[in-house]
Amino acid sequence: MKRTLLICLLGGLVVSLLADLLFSDPTYGYYFWSRTVGWNLLFGFVGCLVLIFGAKALGKRVVQRPEDYYDKR
Repeated sequence: MKRTLLICLLGGLVVSLLADLLFSDPTYGYYFWSRTVGWNLLFGFVGCLVLIFGAKALGKRVVQRPEDYYDKR
């Protein structure tokens, strides 16, 4: 199962990079990093990781309570 998921994710990454190479306009973008191949993929991936781990950390600190939270009285 994990191997199949990894193959699918890597296949999606390769297809996205190929589409970025074939269909992107190298003159579009004001900054140099917006003209770099794969920038949008990297930006989206890092943004996704920040959202996931940020939500996880926030959930552990704010939402989650200890097991004996209601028994402390």
